[in-house]
Amino acid sequence: MSNTFLTAMGAKLSMPERSTIAAHPAGWLVRSPGGVDVFDAMFDRVLYTARFDGCGTSTVSDTLDYAAVTLQDRAQLRGRDGTLVWEHVHGGWPQWGTGSAYWDSETETFAFTEPGDDSDHWRLVRNGRTEAFVELTDLTAGGSHVSRSASGHLGLSMGAGQDGCAVYWVDPTKLGEGRDPIVYDEEILVDVVGQESVVTLTHETDVLRVRSTVDTDSFVSARSDEIGPGLDEGVPFHWVVAVGDRLVVCAGDDEERIFAAAADLDSWIELDRPTGLDEGTALASGPGGLCAGYDWSSGVVRLWQVSESSPLTAGARPR
Repeated sequence: MSNTFLTAMGAKLSMPERSTIAAHPAGWLVRSPGGVDVFDAMFDRVLYTARFDGCGTSTVSDTLDYAAVTLQDRAQLRGRDGTLVWEHVHGGWPQWGTGSAYWDSETETFAFTEPGDDSDHWRLVRNGRTEAFVELTDLTAGGSHVSRSASGHLGLSMGAGQDGCAVYWVDPTKLGEGRDPIVYDEEILVDVVGQESVVTLTHETDVLRVRSTVDTDSFVSARSDEIGPGLDEGVPFHWVVAVGDRLVVCAGDDEERIFAAAADLDSWIELDRPTGLDEGTALASGPGGLCAGYDWSSGVVRLWQVSESSPLTAGARPR
């Protein structure tokens, strides 16, 4: 019996070097050094395009009315026609890929990072006025990105690995009240569409954590060597997606990769490698239960759907 859980739907898109892909409420958001594009769920149509010489993690609003753009020395909010709505000039990032910018349509809040003398900052602006200013203490390396939780909190995941990392959460409906952010120290936020829980990896990327809400002190966790036989302690998780009520993960090193799924991070079901899924391909959860696999070496994006005989939908055999 096959334990394959995904079936390829064909190559759909070729991306420039240094591009990334993420889920968007309208379909898929593709970021590249030359700008951002939003595609529909099947990559049949381009719904939004903004061209610029990017520096970091720019985004497009859920309602496709604004692009939140981070450049080498400034953050910008641009309208749908590309016109400049608002900008903030700062001292300039030292390298490509550091800053991030995000527009929250629900609260009309522009959230972006900027470099500082001793540490970077996260600035949240509404109606042209700074409503919150968060010092990202001791985090001066690695990229960043912002996500919106099911509760409406905005979470900035900043930093990388042993250079220091953390997730900073703020409630955009309570800006200006002087509240301290909720901080997950030495963790990296993982965007998993289809899950209301908050999913993170520890800074070594070998421990997966799941919290029911942003502000809870409790979480469940799993080490990578617990998900399948033959994995050494400390090997990294490479990606996490949602299939139904399960989290599906890939973990391992250059010698061996294990694919497994669990609803509670305890009873893992080992899965077969999907046919055609290369070593360099990372999966991202998307709309309608679809996943997008992108390969850094080739730049090819392929859509994947849950197999009809998937063990995650019926007849799963436990490990």
